[in-house]
Amino acid sequence: IIEFLLLRTVVFDNIDNASVAAKQLNYKVKMVTLDGQVINAGGAFTGGAAKRDSGILSRGTEISTLKEKAGALEREIEEKENEIRNIISALREAQENVSIAEGEKEALFALSRVQFAALDHANAELSANNNIIEKLKYDYNILVGQQSKAEEEINSLTEDYKAASERIEAIRNFRKACAEKMGEDDERCDKLGQMANDVFVQVTEARKDIESVDQMIASIDERLSGIMAEKSGQNQRIADIKGRRDNIDETKEQNRAEYEKLERELEALNDERRAADSGADDFDRILNDIRNKLKEKSASRDVCYEATLKDENRLNQLIERQEKLGAQLWDDYEISYEEAVALDYPAVTAENREEVAHIQSSSKARLRALGNYNPGAIEQYAEVKMRYDALNTQYVDLTNSYDELTGIISRLEEEMRTSFITAFEAINKHFGITFKELFGGGSAELNLTEPDDVLTSGIEIKAAPPGKIIKSLSLLSGGEQSFVAIALLFAILKVNPTPFCILDEIEAALDEVNVFRFGEYIKKLAEGTQFILITHRRGTMEVGDRLYGVTMPQRGISQAIELNVNEIEGKQKELLDGVL
Repeated sequence: IIEFLLLRTVVFDNIDNASVAAKQLNYKVKMVTLDGQVINAGGAFTGGAAKRDSGILSRGTEISTLKEKAGALEREIEEKENEIRNIISALREAQENVSIAEGEKEALFALSRVQFAALDHANAELSANNNIIEKLKYDYNILVGQQSKAEEEINSLTEDYKAASERIEAIRNFRKACAEKMGEDDERCDKLGQMANDVFVQVTEARKDIESVDQMIASIDERLSGIMAEKSGQNQRIADIKGRRDNIDETKEQNRAEYEKLERELEALNDERRAADSGADDFDRILNDIRNKLKEKSASRDVCYEATLKDENRLNQLIERQEKLGAQLWDDYEISYEEAVALDYPAVTAENREEVAHIQSSSKARLRALGNYNPGAIEQYAEVKMRYDALNTQYVDLTNSYDELTGIISRLEEEMRTSFITAFEAINKHFGITFKELFGGGSAELNLTEPDDVLTSGIEIKAAPPGKIIKSLSLLSGGEQSFVAIALLFAILKVNPTPFCILDEIEAALDEVNVFRFGEYIKKLAEGTQFILITHRRGTMEVGDRLYGVTMPQRGISQAIELNVNEIEGKQKELLDGVL
């Protein structure tokens, strides 16, 4: 007993020598001084002193001293309690500040998320604006091309207008020359009297006709200036204007030819008038014929002008109707006029109009019966068919994979069942052996609650320490239950040993005897497995080859201490041999 208790204890004369020796030995053995001071293994110091002056008188002094110390300690405790209360209040304020800071942090996070979302939105708008700018640039380039084309057309129209103006100026010059000639003829015709006056009246009417033609030319000039101001590429209107201008030119040519003809007739009349002294009746008849012809021509001109206006109105109405029909054609059938013409259907005539109307009404009825028309049905069918084929292929693959996985799961379950039964039997066998070795006798075994279905079955543990009959583990003490669990753990390690094993205070509930058994069994198993034990029990530390401790020499600073037990035992043995 003395050897067991004092084998690792060294006695020194005073604490100074003991401290030097303990430091040299890395605090691996226990040291005791003659005055009762103790240096435990690991570096802990314990004070002690011999009992002196233990008489009755000294006790009174000691009691008063202790009372004073107690009062001082109570005051110090009150101060510490006040400090603690202050610290607690400061801690609460700090917690409140932390909660406020957390709220502010969350608000900042939310604000940053909003800012990031706004940034993403701004980037999206920037991208959209860039796309719009690119499209506008493209449209601008197209409009610039169209504007250049329109300017070319305007230049062409300007040239045509200049040519027409030159022609009009030539007509005006010719008219002026004719007027001068007519003045000379008037001077020559003064002698004819009333007949000459009638001829002048006819010439005046011809002048009125020319002025009306001038007015028409002026209106044409105004319309041409309006067309130049518009600067648009309305080809149809330009073609209509050109057609009307050609008609006016033709009318002017006709009027000029008529005017030349009248001039010739006037010259003939002048010639006849010179020789009309004897044939006045014939001259009157001819003059009446000329007047009648002039009236007929004036009426014909008015009729032509009215017909031209009616044709223009009719043309505008037809163009408007054509546009409406084109819009209706697009609304009803989503096809343009050019595309409809390209279909090359037979024209509608008076003979087949009823038949065509009947076909149209029947076709509309059939379309209504068919329901809404989906022009993208073929593409949608192709897309759905493609998706169906892909999903069908995936379904077939998944079905095959499911069958393969089911087969693999069945094989794995069978292998797991076989492996589990084999491992369970081996663990059960070693559990009984380990239990007897740890408890020094008794019996223990493992049973399955559902042997038919081992994968879902529970496990029952039956254990009976020596000298006891136990029907339930709950009847065992806490230490015995822990020891049963340790026995089961060691049985598992025997069946499936591991390179190393970490145990965290597994023997905390054991008494000293069972701790010693636990340590000895650990030494036996340490031949094949390296054990790392976290413990506070002396018996467990005694079986360790190397000890590691953590101490705090300064507040807030931890320091690890290492102790090689085998090396210390060797040095201790050498030291004892040297002392002896």
